[in-house]
Amino acid sequence: MNARRFAVQLMVAQGVLFAAETAAIHQIGSRASFMQLALLRGGAGVVLAVAMARHAGIAVFRTSQPGLQALRGTVTLLYMWVMIYSFAHMPFADATAISYTQAAYIAIFSVVILGETVTRMRWGAAALGIAGALLIAKPAFASWNSVYVLALLGTSLNGLAFVLNKYLQRQDTEATTMFYTNLVTVLGNLPALFMTGLPAPEILVWLPGLIVLGPVGMYLGIVAVRHANASMLGPYTLLRLVIGILAGVLIFHELPDILSACGAALILASCVISAGVKIPRLTPRRAAAGGAGAPAA
Repeated sequence: MNARRFAVQLMVAQGVLFAAETAAIHQIGSRASFMQLALLRGGAGVVLAVAMARHAGIAVFRTSQPGLQALRGTVTLLYMWVMIYSFAHMPFADATAISYTQAAYIAIFSVVILGETVTRMRWGAAALGIAGALLIAKPAFASWNSVYVLALLGTSLNGLAFVLNKYLQRQDTEATTMFYTNLVTVLGNLPALFMTGLPAPEILVWLPGLIVLGPVGMYLGIVAVRHANASMLGPYTLLRLVIGILAGVLIFHELPDILSACGAALILASCVISAGVKIPRLTPRRAAAGGAGAPAA
């Protein structure tokens, strides 16, 4: 299978899983602390990494770049706090819109850290995708406050983590990066065991969206950047919005309004442009055949 196509398929699957995860976090809201939720997600990620690398044994714990692994884990830890806090304490549309500025951050960090060449087409694709996200989310930004600034800065951390996945894989495996990323998350959130009580029973129904779908989605993203440039995959992080619209149509029979439909079209177009999909040109023979029936000048 073509490596780029495989990476795109992984990003589509990640979009499905992350869309369900963010919906679960929003449903939980403030009934659990963000540290509790991050601890649960990180612990599940450690278990998943060990389970997926069981054939490698102790090798999954070996890394030749512990400092970078710690940095990647810390960036993810900080972003996870910001993501959970923003989706729990901001209007869902506003938090969603801000979270999708990560496509621009991914392009920037791909140049600075990976040395990738980001063409004008890919910069344009990132801008087009963000515009589509805004049309779908329709943020009001009516009660702009410090939480919005925090969410905007936190989104840059997610873009940085995505690019660091690619950098770390120059020497470490996907499972190793997955393990250390979630280990740092667990260690950073251990105080939640002593500072807060048990989560409210009514949120238990939403926890699978956090402790199963979230870690699996993270792993798919880590694998995806091994098979394609990070800058190319940036717009595909926006697909969860399109997936949300499709779910609304198929499950709840809710037709999107014109702005949402246009937004979805822009995101899909940004993915096509970023991937460099070209429209086939007519060969001279085909062009001649196609013009045979044209009227004479």
